[in-house]
Amino acid sequence: MSENEKRERRMIIVKPKRLPGVKPRQEVKPETERKEDVKKRINEELEFLMEMEDKIPRKEEKKPVDYETEQMEQMIELCVDGAMADLRRALPPEELEIYEKCYRFYKRTSSKIIRDYAAEQILRRAANLRGEK
Repeated sequence: MSENEKRERRMIIVKPKRLPGVKPRQEVKPETERKEDVKKRINEELEFLMEMEDKIPRKEEKKPVDYETEQMEQMIELCVDGAMADLRRALPPEELEIYEKCYRFYKRTSSKIIRDYAAEQILRRAANLRGEK
């Protein structure tokens, strides 16, 4: 490669000067999703879980009652109910719709996987409203 070709291939990066009184552009965070994307993702995941629940063979075995697990489920249900009340007060109707769907699934199904998923989505959104992670 000749010396001229090497010079042509070098890249020069020039950073623009900040003009006085002009705010720099804010970059979009990749972790933030649009409301439509969140709604679509949650709907797809719920549909997938419902399909998988239908395919699981049912076993009607009596399990011994585990009071610690039962108490934990009751506490989670109280937290989900409280979080859902917060979401109903704070969210606009179009965004609230998806969390209402999760809540209906949470209350209706006996599948542990679907209940856990729906509870997680509701609690995560309520925590985001409060500014927690």
